[in-house]
This record gives sequence, structure tokens and C-alpha cells, in this order.
Amino acid sequence: MALIVNQNQAQRVSPAQRAEMFSHMTRKHLQVDAPVSGVADGRVSFVLPQSRLLASTMLMVEATLTATHASLTTYTPGAFAPYSLIRQLRIETNNGFTPVRLSGRSIYFESLLSHQASVFVPTMVGNARDIAVQGVVSSAGGAANRVRFCVDLENVLNDRDPVGLILLQNKETVVTVTVDFDTIASIAPPAAGFTFALSAITVTPMVKTYSIPAVAEAFPDLSILKLVQEQVQTIPGAGVQTVKLPTGTTYRKLAFFLTDAAGAGIPDFNIPGDLELVLNQADTPYRIRPSQLSALNTVHYGMTLPVGLFVFDMSAFMGLPNFSGARDYIDTERLTEFWLRFNAPSAGSVTVIYEILSQLR
Repeated sequence: MALIVNQNQAQRVSPAQRAEMFSHMTRKHLQVDAPVSGVADGRVSFVLPQSRLLASTMLMVEATLTATHASLTTYTPGAFAPYSLIRQLRIETNNGFTPVRLSGRSIYFESLLSHQASVFVPTMVGNARDIAVQGVVSSAGGAANRVRFCVDLENVLNDRDPVGLILLQNKETVVTVTVDFDTIASIAPPAAGFTFALSAITVTPMVKTYSIPAVAEAFPDLSILKLVQEQVQTIPGAGVQTVKLPTGTTYRKLAFFLTDAAGAGIPDFNIPGDLELVLNQADTPYRIRPSQLSALNTVHYGMTLPVGLFVFDMSAFMGLPNFSGARDYIDTERLTEFWLRFNAPSAGSVTVIYEILSQLR
């Protein structure tokens, strides 16, 4: 579908008017695609349908985990299971952008950053209807446990603001989703006397798209892309740590997970000093005690986050994440340095998850 925009007309339409016109002249579509089969320590990949404007991609991951033990009737699941079954998930466009690049654990953390955070917390009851389920039953003859979790990857800022939409209805645009699975040990760690088998892994994609308006002035601005990515940095020992973050983009959220050498999250009361965001090595607009940031996160998300997870959320408005305006975003377009700085109590690592807006050039 070709769309010709009259530049003079486009200039007379404000962004607010364009967004309002788009909301009236488009319709939402939810379309499920055929399941794709996978295996542990393997990879699945698929291309999204080239139709309409992409708002989000929802993946339903399902599998069967068989646990066998001569006498014990339950096993201990892995940390952050079943999300940890995903080693890495990527959404990539053929123009060089990667809107999503996250591990399964980080997908879980990113999912928690909403006003309905608690619904994403996994349950270990195999027949539950929760978003994330992993049964933990074992038996001498082998007990089949249901594994299921939903991954909702939003391209737009929220249901109100169309910023971040991707035009799929274009022969030149190809959007590929790739899921790399981890080993069985990621959700069922080895334990004495236990045997585990993982089978029937499937990924069922569903896309939320919006129809293209017939009026050119209602066509949304596609020049801004939302990216959600992560980086990991080793902490060599106790003391002040500086994590250098990418510049040239606009930050909406910055989450970071601090772990000790054993991989356990570090509680806020064990972190000395403040947590800081530093601009150009001198300006520090955010400086807060770990315990205070934990409390603020609880207010925003309605639950206590996993131990070691902290979030600077510039998208929160009146206690609701994702619905603020651009006032509090951190624009690093003209910065040479953007740092996260904290005082580590011991050796370990820090995983930083950032949600940023990038201007297409």
C-alpha cells in the first residue's frame, strides 16, 4: 500500500493532532501465527507478517518437563524459571536496528516494570492459569510438568501513545524474531538422584498491529524507535563501580540487577552509599539511597521487586509507569558520557536493562 504525504499538509498538523487522528482512523488487529517447534539449547526464528503497523509481539512459550526421582515428589526449579529457559531473545529489522535483545531473566524483569507487575510472577503449580507456570512434581516413574510463560514485547510506549510503531506493510522491511533456548539446567538444575527431560517446546507468536489510516495526515510518525536491550559488566571487587552507558539516545527506563559472586541478588541494605546517574562526569540529576529507590519502585509497580533489582523509571506518572510525558526522559543526544555509579559491597556482576528511544536517521 503506497502512502503519499503532502508535505505542506503534514506541516500544518501538530503531533497531538496527528496522534488524535490516528486513534480515530485506525483499528487494532490481534493475529496469531502457527506454533514453531524448538529444542533445549536450540534456536527458533520466524519473520513477522508484512501487514499493517506493528505495536507489539506476544510469544507463548510452552514445553513439558519430565522429572524423575526414586523417592522425592518435588524438585527445586532454577532461579527465575521458567523465563530462564530463554538464553536470548532478539527482534531485528533488516535496516540494522534491534528493538529487543534480552535474556529470559531480563525479559522477566522488564515485564515487572508495569502497574500490574505481580501477574508476571511465576507460579510452581502446574495446572494454574497464570502467565508464567512451571510444575515441580517428580515421581519414580517420571512426572510430566507443564511449563508455560508469556512474553509480551511492546514496540510502542503504551496504549495511548503510538510512538515506536514499525511499518510492516512494506516489501523492504523485514522483522525477524529469534529465540535462543538454554539447556534444561536453566529451569531444572542438576540434583542428586534426579533425571530431567524437556520435550514439546513450542513458541506461538501473536502480533498486535494497527491498520494504516486512509488519510495521510493521520499516519503516525515512524521516525522514533523504542529499543530494549541489556549489557552485563563484571564487578571485580568491593568499591565504587562505574558502568558506562550508550549515548545518543533518550532513556525512559534504566533497570539494573546487582549480584554477588555466587549470582545471588544483593539486597539494598548491603549496598553502601548512593545509586547515581551521572551526565558528562559532573552533573548528577539522580542520587538516591538503595533503600529509597527500592521503596519508590514498590510504589510504582505495586510489589517488591526481586532482591538486587533497582529501577530508575523516567516513564512513571502519578505512580503509573509508562504513561508520563517526555519531561523526565534523559536525553543523551549531546552527551559524551552517561554513567551508572554505585558502591559495590563485594565482587559480582551488574546487568543493566535500558529502554531507550532512538531517532531513525
